[in-house]
Amino acid sequence: MAGAGYKLFNTGDVLTAAQVNTYLQEQVVMVFASATARTTALTGVLAEGMMSYLQDTNAVEVYDGSAWVSVGSTGDITGVTAGTGISGGGTTGTVTITNDMATTITASGDIVVGTGSGTYDNLPIGTTGQVLTADTTVSPYKVKWATASSGGMTLINTGGTTLTGSSVSIGSIPATYKNLQLIIRDYKPATDGTNLWMRFNNDSTANRYTQEKNGTYTDAAFDQPQITIIRAQDNGTDAGLAVVDVFDYANTTTWKLCNYVSLANNTTNTGNFNAFESFGAWNQTSAINEINLIPASGNFTSGTAYLYGVA
Repeated sequence: MAGAGYKLFNTGDVLTAAQVNTYLQEQVVMVFASATARTTALTGVLAEGMMSYLQDTNAVEVYDGSAWVSVGSTGDITGVTAGTGISGGGTTGTVTITNDMATTITASGDIVVGTGSGTYDNLPIGTTGQVLTADTTVSPYKVKWATASSGGMTLINTGGTTLTGSSVSIGSIPATYKNLQLIIRDYKPATDGTNLWMRFNNDSTANRYTQEKNGTYTDAAFDQPQITIIRAQDNGTDAGLAVVDVFDYANTTTWKLCNYVSLANNTTNTGNFNAFESFGAWNQTSAINEINLIPASGNFTSGTAYLYGVA
């Protein structure tokens, strides 16, 4: 029967019918014209492990004990040809193909960018802090690594300036920003109900400043030696707050303009507040390089001023 393995016959051995059936018929590849012819021929003698070749389908099959199953089939792929972005290929044996993107990248951080229709190349990594920027003048990538555009706010007086004594100055203001923003936090004067004044470049000359509530003015005067930015803060509560925006402070051809809003504890009912929203101006063309803060009377008790450069 099939599955008997291999037998070595010696000279003089008697070849029995069982041996012929087992070794010469059941364990060889039998050739039949068709599956129908095979069924007719092998009716009653099927054994697991028999193999056959069918001439009509060119199929080699093995009997697994219950059915004939294919040993293999004729493939319809006669070759592998490398296409765009692929290398390797072949028509015989073991075929290897490689995505050449793996070799296009040559270092850590490289990115692959299109350079045309069906083409690409690696763009080496930029330097720390750079950002990927579209630039149609760069050939063939149309993108590049570039320093990020400046923006945001930078604290000029690192850590803030403590409000103390009869006045404080924030000086050495660089002329490299577009605007300035001054934030005054927790202002408290020693004298009850004291306003907080602001000057530029320590200029206390009369008739150099003006301040007006929001509205339309056709003939407003420069009639002050300072700008009042916080009104009548209580001297027992350090909650005075102001935000001042100074525009185009570094130019040397126009007067200077600022907007501000502030909040102060009411001197009579400290749980209530005095709110102030206004704009101020300084009728000088000098670039602002110093901001001065002065309580209208007495000294500061507490508070911190933070000056930011706005890019």
